[in-house]
Amino acid sequence: MGESTTDDGKDVIVLRVAFTDFGNMQKALEERNITPISAELEWIPTTTVPVNDEQAEEVSKLIERLEQDEDVQKVFHNMG
Repeated sequence: MGESTTDDGKDVIVLRVAFTDFGNMQKALEERNITPISAELEWIPTTTVPVNDEQAEEVSKLIERLEQDEDVQKVFHNMG
């Protein structure tokens, strides 16, 4: 769990659980009459790969190009 702010400056709480616990979390929120702003799958690496500055720049350029494609919804990576 963590705190964050929306683009318009509102404070929000961010909950992250394992995929297998998602249903239990959703049920617990419903029981407390808490309506999430959004719920989505996010891939979080368990192992990151260290890269040098040149590699990081190349990967960042690739990610930027992928995000500009209207068919791409999200990009995940394990660059450390």
